[in-house]
Amino acid sequence: MRLADLLDRLPEDSVQRVSLSDPDCDVYNVSFMTPEALEHPRGDVLYFTDSELLPTSISDDQHFNCVVVDGGQAPEDLDEGPTVNLVWLAMGVDLFACYNAIQGAFLEDQALASVIQRLLAAHFSNQGLQYLVEEAANALHNPIVVVDTTYRYVAFHLGDLHVDDTQLARVMTEEIAHEIVPEEAVSYIRDSKIDSQIARKKGPYEEFNARLGCNTMTSAVMVHGVCLAHVMMMERTHTFTDFDREVFARLTLFVGQELQKSEVWGPTNGELGSYFLENLLNDRNASVAVTRRRMKALNFHPKPVLYVVCLHASGEGLSQMQCEHLAAQLQPVLHHSLYTRFHQHLVALISRDYDEGLTSRSIDKLREVAALNELSVGVSNAFTSVTDARAAYDQARAAIRFGDQAASIDDQRIYRYCDYACLHMLDVAGRRMNLLSLCHPALLTLMDYDEAHGGELMETLFWYLQMAGSTARAASLLTLHKNTMLYRLGRIRELLGMDLASGEDLFELQVSFRLLIALGLFHPRLRVTREQLRG
Repeated sequence: MRLADLLDRLPEDSVQRVSLSDPDCDVYNVSFMTPEALEHPRGDVLYFTDSELLPTSISDDQHFNCVVVDGGQAPEDLDEGPTVNLVWLAMGVDLFACYNAIQGAFLEDQALASVIQRLLAAHFSNQGLQYLVEEAANALHNPIVVVDTTYRYVAFHLGDLHVDDTQLARVMTEEIAHEIVPEEAVSYIRDSKIDSQIARKKGPYEEFNARLGCNTMTSAVMVHGVCLAHVMMMERTHTFTDFDREVFARLTLFVGQELQKSEVWGPTNGELGSYFLENLLNDRNASVAVTRRRMKALNFHPKPVLYVVCLHASGEGLSQMQCEHLAAQLQPVLHHSLYTRFHQHLVALISRDYDEGLTSRSIDKLREVAALNELSVGVSNAFTSVTDARAAYDQARAAIRFGDQAASIDDQRIYRYCDYACLHMLDVAGRRMNLLSLCHPALLTLMDYDEAHGGELMETLFWYLQMAGSTARAASLLTLHKNTMLYRLGRIRELLGMDLASGEDLFELQVSFRLLIALGLFHPRLRVTREQLRG
C-alpha cells in the first residue's frame, strides 16, 4: 500500500508536520521501533517511535518510514535524506488511535482491528509475555502456548481447560505441570517433521495433532533469522477461521517483539544461550533432567567446575549496550561460558576443568575490566551442577554486597564469596538475634577500656590477629617500635585474661571482631590488600 494512502488514514489533525521524500513508496507492515530493528530497518515497514530511537542517518539506497510520536527533532542528516519519510504527530494525540488507524488500512474487519488493538495494548502495557498470551487466548477463545526451542513452556493460557474430561485437557494439564514438552511429544514433532513444515509455511501451520486429539495452529517466532520459540493454538471451543489465522499471525509478531524487549535477548554465544541462562537464574529449583535436555539442544557442554561471576555497576545498573561492550572486553575469560544481562548486571556462567579453576590471569582480567569501568565483581564458590546457578548467583551478589562494605581489606573490586561467607552468616544471624550477645565478653571489656582511656589496644589486637600472630609484621603495619608492640600485647593479655596462644581463643576473638565490625562498633583505621595480609 502507498505510504501516502496509509497516512490519509490517520485521525484528523493528528499530524503536526511531515517530511516526505517518496510518499509513493510501498509499505506492507507497521511496527514499533526497537534497538534491534534500528540496526536493520526495513524499507517496507512504517515505524512508530520517539525521537531518541531515530537513527542518525540512512543509506541513500534504503527507504526509511517513521512516525515520530513525541515531537522531538530528527538528526539533520536523517531529516534531509533522499529516501526518508518522516511524520510528526501533534502533541497530545492518542498514539493508540494513530497506530490502529494505520493497522486498519491492512485489516478489513472491524472485529479484527479490535482484537489487534487489544494485543497492542497488552504489548505496550509492559506486563510481559504471559499477559500478552492471556489476552490473546481470551480474545480468540482457545488455549494458546509458547514453547521455546528446547521444548520448555515459557508462556501459556489454557482457560478453563482443567474442567474438561478430554484427551486435550489430560495431556496439556500434565505437560504444563512439568513445564516441558515430554520426550514422546518431541519424538512426534520430529517424526512428523512439523518444524520443517512450519518453517516452509509463510503463515500459521495447521494440522490435526493425534496426541492432543484436536486441530492445532502453529507459527515459528523468528528474530533476526533465528527461531526463538513456537506459538501454538488448540482448537477447543470453535473451528479455526480466517479471523483466527489473521490474529494468530499478528500474535506471533508481538511474541517476537516481546522477546526482543526482554532482558534475556542479549549477547552470548547465541541468543538462545542467553535465554537459557536467564531461565536458570530465575529458577531456584531447576530440574536436572530438563536442564540437561536444554543444554543438549543448545549444544552447550560445560566443563566440570562452574562459577557464577556477576559484574555490578552502582546507580541504575548496566544497559544492554554496556553489557555488550563488557562482554567483548572479557572474551579471554568467557570461553566455555554463557552470559546474559540479568537484573541490570552482566552475569556469566563460567566452566573450567578440575585442574584449572579461575586462574590468576582470569582474575587479573576481571580486575582490569572492573577498574576501567568502575564495576564491582562478585565470584561465587565453585560448584558442579548447572542447576545450582541461581544459588551461585546469590553468592556472587552477596560477595559484592559485603565486599563493598569491607572495613579493613581492599579486594580491588574482585570479591570472592569464600572470603565473605562469614559476614553473610552473621548477616543472616543478625535478623534473628542480637549479634552483640554473641561477642566474646573479654573483647567487649577491652573495647570499654579503650573508650575510657583513649587507647588503641583494639586496633593493635585486630591487626596482630590479621597478621597471623606475627609481632614484627603487625608492628611494621602499625608503624610501632617493637618494644611498644610487645608492651601493648602484654597489656592486652592482662585485660583479656588470655595468653593469645590458644587457637580456639584466637578464633573466638576473630569472630567477635567481625561481629563488632558488622554492628558498626569497631572501625579499623587501616585498609590493606590480601597480598599484604599474606606478607
